Amino acid sequence: MAGLLRASEEGLKIIDMVRRNLGWNKADELWCQAALTSKATLKRFWTQQPIRRETFIHICKAVGVKNWQDIVAREIQEPELLSAAIADIALENQTDRTFPLPENLPPVRNWVQRTQELDILKTLIVEPHTVGAVPPCPPLPPCPPWAGGVPIAISIVGLPGIGKTSLVSQLIRQLHTENTPFTCAAWQSLQSATGKAPPFDRTIDSLLFTLSNGDITAAVNPQSDCGKKTENLLKILREKPCLLVFDRADTLLKAGEAKAAGYFAEDCAEYAWLFKQLLETEHQSKIIFTSRESLAELPSTVTREIQLNGLDKDAAVALLQSFNLTANPEELAEMCDRYCGHPKALQLVAALIRDDTEFQGNVGIFLHQRDWLLIRDIERAIDEMIARLGDGEQTCLSRISVYQTSEYPLSFAGISAQMPEFSKYELKENIIQALKRRQLLYYDRQLKSYHLHPLVREKGEYLLSQNPENLRTAHSQAYNYYISIPLKPKSEWQDIEDIKPLIRAHYHASQAQDLDAANAIISEVCEYLRQWNCAELVCANLPLPLLTEVKNITL
Repeated sequence: MAGLLRASEEGLKIIDMVRRNLGWNKADELWCQAALTSKATLKRFWTQQPIRRETFIHICKAVGVKNWQDIVAREIQEPELLSAAIADIALENQTDRTFPLPENLPPVRNWVQRTQELDILKTLIVEPHTVGAVPPCPPLPPCPPWAGGVPIAISIVGLPGIGKTSLVSQLIRQLHTENTPFTCAAWQSLQSATGKAPPFDRTIDSLLFTLSNGDITAAVNPQSDCGKKTENLLKILREKPCLLVFDRADTLLKAGEAKAAGYFAEDCAEYAWLFKQLLETEHQSKIIFTSRESLAELPSTVTREIQLNGLDKDAAVALLQSFNLTANPEELAEMCDRYCGHPKALQLVAALIRDDTEFQGNVGIFLHQRDWLLIRDIERAIDEMIARLGDGEQTCLSRISVYQTSEYPLSFAGISAQMPEFSKYELKENIIQALKRRQLLYYDRQLKSYHLHPLVREKGEYLLSQNPENLRTAHSQAYNYYISIPLKPKSEWQDIEDIKPLIRAHYHASQAQDLDAANAIISEVCEYLRQWNCAELVCANLPLPLLTEVKNITL
């Protein structure tokens, strides 16, 4: 009898209110997907018919009602049990579920189809033939090709708000409905109100309780015996295939020192020991980590790191359209490009446009009035990452933010030009490596270029602008870098691409208020710009008083 629940009249009123806030109808397809149920079951829920307890809880949590007990009606009477049980039996064409969903599994809201990422994750954590028709997928860039078969662990890294937790939560929901070998799944959040990881004993006690189906409780575990608890956990993982998720593993890592980026903090030694045992001991289970930073101490031979990037344009546009904004296709595309498909940023900005009387849901007005990206809620998450940097990392990040990498690739030489006080070894092996591990600096293997995410670059520019002299110095060093790049002989100049370094040098000389250097460049290239009809293209990057001079080239 405890396996069936039905909603009360008061409970339905609560559910009705929250589903209206989400803009869902009573049998919405998105609701069915989030609750992993059918429209028929949702209709039985609304008509107060008994349904399975697990399904009832999923329906409530899918709309954000965590206290599902408040929705439950009186105990179901015996005559109702048989008909309810029959009604809730899965149809033959429905896929069997292989393991129960963790009770603390985060909800998935505003889900967009990260189909490629889900397929790759399934291929990596489950043998391909056990997941149905999932084809082998190429590795996500910039990950190196995996050698050595299916890994024991996957580490999903990326900026805050990029969708790591939602992706893994959706992965578990899908695996829950597929024919996988896993018999149990556990979700452990390593985030707390203090910003630090919860005590180790609390985490491993929770894992043991969940994976043992409640047989191993904190009361029967030796207090503060890390070794014994780890041994008990490994025994369970050897006996049955489990899926473990450690969300926000970055809370375990050191902060403030470049060469320590990605390494576990001293007060998290028990966690480090647990992960070492999980990855170096033979068992049937798989582990997934999500983190804002790379986990450098995880053995690369059994761990695959996947860097999660923004949404593709179609998915990002679909996300914006779900907010019922007024916009043409070009405006939606510009929004997506501005934020590089960052899902959390797009949601926050879309909500601002929809709710603020200044914009009244009009994307065009927002784009016209705003030439900056960061709003308070987005900036707060970036600030958390900046606060973890050492002095050298923060200096480097702010100085290289003056480069417009969309206009010209940024090489190691360009970064080195901004950091003359550091040796190339120190810069490459410590500072750049740390920024890459903290997901603040990326390297594009195809372009052979470094770049910053637009949100991070804008924050770096803001930090640098707090000291005007430092800002001028950074632009001056950028000018020296670009002016030193060898060009073709003038006789071989064919178009503006041949003098791109000079154009960039002019921009930075102007920003550094070195008008003599800026004018010297214009004098050298003005005749060529006139021949190529490119003067107007360059003018967009030139501040007054040079703008008038360059426009005169076309006369």
